[in-house]
Amino acid sequence: MKLYNNNLSPYTARVRLLINVKGLNIEMADPPGFRTDAYRSINPTGKIPALELDDGTILPESEVICEYLEDMFPAPTLRPATAQGRAQARLIARMSDLYIMPAIRPLIFKLFGREVSPQAVAEAIPSLNIALKDLNALIGEGGYAAGGQLTHADGALAASLLFVSAILPRFDAPKPFDAYPKVSAYWNAIGKDPQIAKILGEMQAGMKVAFGG
Repeated sequence: MKLYNNNLSPYTARVRLLINVKGLNIEMADPPGFRTDAYRSINPTGKIPALELDDGTILPESEVICEYLEDMFPAPTLRPATAQGRAQARLIARMSDLYIMPAIRPLIFKLFGREVSPQAVAEAIPSLNIALKDLNALIGEGGYAAGGQLTHADGALAASLLFVSAILPRFDAPKPFDAYPKVSAYWNAIGKDPQIAKILGEMQAGMKVAFGG
């Protein structure tokens, strides 16, 4: 199998987490551009990540890929043991995808030099604060996002919070988690997990190239 990957992407980071934990022999490949015709000929969505299966089938979307890898390679698992724990893990991953990353995306685009409206930039941090407040009410305790153990939700959430911690100081918000004690405690703890530390280190290396530090 082959994963079309970019180490800066928080979406590919969560897939690499599963690959690393499960010890899978999956090739990492750079996509031929982002949303280019060459890449769309491989993956119609033109986005990363995409997993190419042994028979040539393409699976896009990080959450779909993670579920596929869990189904195909169930041990060791990154799914909590209980139905409630699994639901919470999926919830936290969805919050990362639907609220945290969309809120911060205008600031990311601005750092990349893309044209972003002043209104979108002005609304980004207030929207992010709403997302962090909601996350603070729902996140698990004990150092992990859900189920009291490392799960795919940690791959999603830790990666998105890395963007928050790295980008908001550039927009005069140097301590973005201080108002959210459970989120702050999670952020301070999760990087001590060696598997999470590995993917965060890869993302930070990508950030140095993309953002100059």
